[in-house]
Amino acid sequence: MNNKTIILTTIFSIITITALISLTGCIEEETSLVPDYLPTLLNDLENGQLTITNNIENITFQTKYSTPYNTSAWRITDSKTLTMELSLQSAPHNTTIFVEHVHCDINLKAKYAGVDGMLQDTMDDKLHSGNQPGFWISENHSYKNIFAIEGYSQTIIDGWGWMVGSYGAMNIISERLTEKNLMNEGGVYGSKIQIVYDILIKYDNEPYYHTTSFVDEFLIPTKEQPKDTE
Repeated sequence: MNNKTIILTTIFSIITITALISLTGCIEEETSLVPDYLPTLLNDLENGQLTITNNIENITFQTKYSTPYNTSAWRITDSKTLTMELSLQSAPHNTTIFVEHVHCDINLKAKYAGVDGMLQDTMDDKLHSGNQPGFWISENHSYKNIFAIEGYSQTIIDGWGWMVGSYGAMNIISERLTEKNLMNEGGVYGSKIQIVYDILIKYDNEPYYHTTSFVDEFLIPTKEQPKDTE
């Protein structure tokens, strides 16, 4: 190898290393803001509970969310359940209402954009048999369901594996998926719950149903994990 080749190789190596450092620095600076618009499910008493009211087309819906899990020590990696109840508070006379479909997502909220929004688990619910279009609700009958949330779901395992691999977005090397690593290395500070309700409505003297939807979103903060000490 002559001197010219050595010089060119050295210059190329310096440029490559500089580019990689710059790229890593840019990615590390990519952060996600903590949302201040989300209500929070907290464990003020024995069970965490949250009530949300939605007014649509002169119809008032109320949703209640609760969990037997200790929300003051919420762990991402632990299996847990979330109970949801949709009730009808008021509606025009002789209005028929069905819950046609419910979709639930739980995502990670993190200060690092590469982890923020990572899907952990999901659920869909609809009427699986019968000839009615959905779950009938009235002022006497509500819709109830339980979302069983996986801790080490395949989606979060795959997502974390991508994050800590060679194509990940942060300086995390060979960090296995643990609660502490999610908090300290991934910057995770909570779980964001999104629940979409597809509603069928038929007013008095109308021959057919029409559809509308609304979404509830809220945050469950995680308990801060102690950092490793040297």
